[in-house]
This record gives sequence, structure tokens and C-alpha cells, in this order.
Amino acid sequence: MMRENIKGVTAFALSITSNPHVAEEAVQETFIRAWRYWPTFRNESSAISWLITICRRVVIDMARKQKVHEQLPENVIEIRDHFASTAIYEMVRELPLPQREVVVLCAILGFDYESAAQSLEIPIGTVRSRLARAREQLGRQLDDVIAI
Repeated sequence: MMRENIKGVTAFALSITSNPHVAEEAVQETFIRAWRYWPTFRNESSAISWLITICRRVVIDMARKQKVHEQLPENVIEIRDHFASTAIYEMVRELPLPQREVVVLCAILGFDYESAAQSLEIPIGTVRSRLARAREQLGRQLDDVIAI
């Protein structure tokens, strides 16, 4: 369960923190907590959804302690590989964190709205609205690029 989900958890961690070292530390802490709390996993959601929820909490805890900046890292190959082009990656990078989270979960990791909502601990309607705003923003940015 843990091994097959490490890439997804890593991609998510990299998408919400600016420092690859912080993301790596968050992923390690995520799997430590998952191991520790495995008996509490109730199979009500997928394992990856449960791990993303833990990872998000770990990053938030770390941000509170270290005041981690909320930009995507410049030099992260792993997350860039999920995008069709560097231009699209840069556009997603400019999105506010709440929109970036849903784009990574739904568009990159393939979560459905319900799973994304569970992982982010927000209502499903909020996932839909954040994704709609992200698509709108990305559409405007794409229009600007095409107009040049």
C-alpha cells in the first residue's frame, strides 16, 4: 500500500511547498504517521486519499513551525513531468495554493471530486468551484500566451 502511493504523495507535497527538502521531509513524516496510525485506517476512502490527507496536515504543521513559502519549486522535475509543457507547468505554478491543490489532485493524480474533497477536508462543492476558478484562470493565461 505504501510503496505504490509514494509517487503521488511526493507529487502532492512538491506541489504545495517551495522547498524540495521540505517536501521530502513531509513525505517521510507522512509515511511515518501512516505506519503509526495504520490501525485507524477504515477503508472508507482510498489509501492514496488517506495518505494525501496526512501529507497535507504534515505540510501545514511544518509551515506553521517553519513558515514554509507556498510556491512550487523551480527545480522539481518530478512534478513538471506530469505537464504537457513547461508553459502549462508555469501557469499552474502561478495559481493560488487552494486552486493548485485541486488541480494537482484531480488533473495530475486523477482523483475524483469526492476523493479530492475528502483529502483536502473540504466540501465537494468547494473542490468544484476551486477547479472551475483554476480552469478559468488557466484559460485566461492561455489566451494571453496565444495572443502574443
